[in-house]
Amino acid sequence: MSSVVERRCVVTRERGDRSGLVRLVRAPDGQVFCDYRGKLAGRGAWVTPSTEVLLKLEKAPGILYRPLQGKCKTEGLLEQVRAANWKAVLGTLGLAAKAGLLVGGKDGVRAALGNPNAKALLLAEDASPRLVKDLAVRAGDRLVVQMPLDTERLGAQIGKGPRAALVVTSGRPARALLDELHRLHSLR
Repeated sequence: MSSVVERRCVVTRERGDRSGLVRLVRAPDGQVFCDYRGKLAGRGAWVTPSTEVLLKLEKAPGILYRPLQGKCKTEGLLEQVRAANWKAVLGTLGLAAKAGLLVGGKDGVRAALGNPNAKALLLAEDASPRLVKDLAVRAGDRLVVQMPLDTERLGAQIGKGPRAALVVTSGRPARALLDELHRLHSLR
């Protein structure tokens, strides 16, 4: 028996694993909030965490009237979801680093990208265009994410010196990080 819980996005109507969706809840005053971890009590509506979907909800809050049982205010919803996602990215990045699932350094990154265990490439926002191009080619069809962190902050986030690039390798904390990175990518 499968433990995957499916939900349906109220905007796209597509079904998916709840880990790939974001839950929204309505306060008594009608304001809609992001229940990013899906733990709050009461009725919720599930949505695909993408800029397009969340902007549609901000422009047409009536979509949520029925699932959330009342008139909804959705101003700032996209920014709420982006903020919650970024917090989760930073948290899971730290866990992946502690678990030894991140590879950094010039030679280490290139070697890791040649390994089938490499799952994603993270690039600092100030990484040189030449390096970005070279590593993106080596990454192939793996997820490539330009992080909104400079080399100093990317390295500091994982407890190391400056890092222009990191490779995420396979492992349990890496799965959570990859889920959050996919959301980050679709929320741009």
